[in-house]
Amino acid sequence: MPVRYRQSDLFLIPVAEGEFSLGRVVLKMRGGNVLVAIYSELAESVEAVDLGRLSISRPVFLVETMDLRLKDGTWRVAGNWTPPTELSIPVCKTQVEPGGDFFAQHIDGSIGRRLTPDEAARLKKQKSFSPMLVEKAAQAFQGVESWLPVFDEIRIGERA
Repeated sequence: MPVRYRQSDLFLIPVAEGEFSLGRVVLKMRGGNVLVAIYSELAESVEAVDLGRLSISRPVFLVETMDLRLKDGTWRVAGNWTPPTELSIPVCKTQVEPGGDFFAQHIDGSIGRRLTPDEAARLKKQKSFSPMLVEKAAQAFQGVESWLPVFDEIRIGERA
């Protein structure tokens, strides 16, 4: 039976034996996708999650992925948590016609206003990444796996 999860649920991603990275469901989307934030903090278990420390942290990854690992219980839900400061939902760019102007695209797929060339140059196209890649990125951030260039696409800010 699939595990139920909600927006703002905190979950654990296996990083190494007895160590888990902390993630949070920022937004549940249609079609089984979720926008998740992955934090730098590690926990040994659900009970060992330190929300006080997590409250002052900024996520290291913000990524759209499928909810498969949440539903199958690989990413174990630890409870519901809303941070003191909510993350901004990213806006992407899209073209309505090949070679045409760029428009703002919201994470739900809706199309907004036409973008200026400068705005379009700063925004990325919407992209979803596999749950396994998200796990590997969390492991690489903790030094358990090698860093791959694709992880830079989901990293918030500069790589340390």
